[in-house]
Amino acid sequence: MMITQTTTQIERSKSNRLAAVRRFYVYLVAFVSQIAMLFGINDLIDTISRAWLQSDGLLQGSFVRTATARSVGLLLVATPLFLIHWWLGQRHRNEAEERSSVLRKLFLYGSTAAGLMLMLTNAYRLIREITWLAAGAPISATELLPAGWLPWSFMGIVGIGLVYYWYTVLVADGDFGQEASAARFVRQLFLAIAGLVGLGIVVWGARTLLQLGLQVAVDQLAGALDLNWWRLPLGGAVSQVLVGLWLLHAIWQQWQEIVTLRAAEGRAVLRRIYLYIGVLTGAIATLTPAALLLREGLLILFGSGGGSLAELLERMVNPVSFIPVGVVVWFWYWTTLRKETDAYGDSGQIATVRRIYAYLVAATGLGLLWVGAVELLHAIIDAALVGGVWDEPLANGIALLVVGAPIWAIFWRRVQQLAERDDAEGENERDSWPRKLYLYGVALVGALVLLVTLAQVIYRVLLTLLGEPGLALSSNELAHRLADSAVAGGLWAVHLLAIRADGRFEKTPETVATPAAPRSAAEQRAALEAQIAQMEQALHAARAELAALEDIP
Repeated sequence: MMITQTTTQIERSKSNRLAAVRRFYVYLVAFVSQIAMLFGINDLIDTISRAWLQSDGLLQGSFVRTATARSVGLLLVATPLFLIHWWLGQRHRNEAEERSSVLRKLFLYGSTAAGLMLMLTNAYRLIREITWLAAGAPISATELLPAGWLPWSFMGIVGIGLVYYWYTVLVADGDFGQEASAARFVRQLFLAIAGLVGLGIVVWGARTLLQLGLQVAVDQLAGALDLNWWRLPLGGAVSQVLVGLWLLHAIWQQWQEIVTLRAAEGRAVLRRIYLYIGVLTGAIATLTPAALLLREGLLILFGSGGGSLAELLERMVNPVSFIPVGVVVWFWYWTTLRKETDAYGDSGQIATVRRIYAYLVAATGLGLLWVGAVELLHAIIDAALVGGVWDEPLANGIALLVVGAPIWAIFWRRVQQLAERDDAEGENERDSWPRKLYLYGVALVGALVLLVTLAQVIYRVLLTLLGEPGLALSSNELAHRLADSAVAGGLWAVHLLAIRADGRFEKTPETVATPAAPRSAAEQRAALEAQIAQMEQALHAARAELAALEDIP
């Protein structure tokens, strides 16, 4: 019997390996041939439309024949290859293992991504050129007419058809939204990447729209001669916003439908990673330009703004255009993240993702604070020793401190409050690898900076005491190294104390046995009598069961 089971297991393992090899070959060839087929269709339609609609001598004769023959040759090879291998893959669609296999999901979501890319890139071109014409651009300056509209429209429709077809195949497999672990990871990765691509397109397009509006206003104030330059970038910005918003909305709606059917999807790690990246994107798009604006304002306050009012406004156009977009993105993703945390809770993996986010932001704020404090101390030292101050280092230091210090303080205090708790949650926080990596990483960097800067300070002090000419203990360079050491030492000490505080919560080894308190004779007698009573009850039950068995003929 055991030999038969072992033989069956060996045969099953061999069959699984052969099936995996078959899937890898079939789906890889099907995907590559599909991409080649799409390239062939695109080149053929583009060539035919230009030769038909565009009156250009370069697009006649041998050029058209060569381009057509190349596209048709590619299609004649790629199309049969794709159809044959896709048919081979579909032959096993009735098998549950085939439908849920990771390689099949990779092929289907990769093909969906190819269709989305084809659809969105051509939609972007059409919207951009139409917007440009609507804004008053001459027809001769666009690629839409006379021939561009045909291949873009045709390939956009092909992309829509592909996306719809592959979606129907995914639904027909029967496990859409309820896949096994590896296949579920592929689907979530696709949704997360597509959502982030849509977010990036929207952020950049919306920022460009705001920048165009601000720049046109500045040009009017400055009396610029050319006020019509904005038409072409306007078309690209409008197209980016529309395409990006559609993609972002479609992906999020798809994900929300899955969460509605399966609540556990709300605790998916990749979904939370996607939301945290959205929060970071909004924060970066808000705080970075805010720091730049603060720097410009400080330079103006110090009398070093430079240039006319128009030049100053032009320098501020770029950072100002990012801030409203960043605030909207930051607010939406943060509120959505809070709602999903309250609704679906956190798993162990999600808690790790949250810690990575918190300590990454804390480390970023600490870096800004560190550099800003060094820049500010250098400027103060120069003002005290040299009698003058460089306005740019002073403005840089204050701007970095104003942005970095609150970020670090908020996130550092948040994680410290968790780590200082004397319960299971506090223990998990103290033992987590993101915290260890952050604390020991900062301690290491602080120790190395201290080593380098204090060594330079001691070196110069010794040379001065030994009478080296040209050196003085009051030099600003020596003061700069002392300032570097002071900042590094202070931050190093804060994190070293946190490491020591974490160590105080460590549990004593469980191997040390605590001696039991001695009991009186009466207590021992009562415990023995209770134990005997329990044994007698068990013996009585066993005898009753034995008597019942003896009565059975």
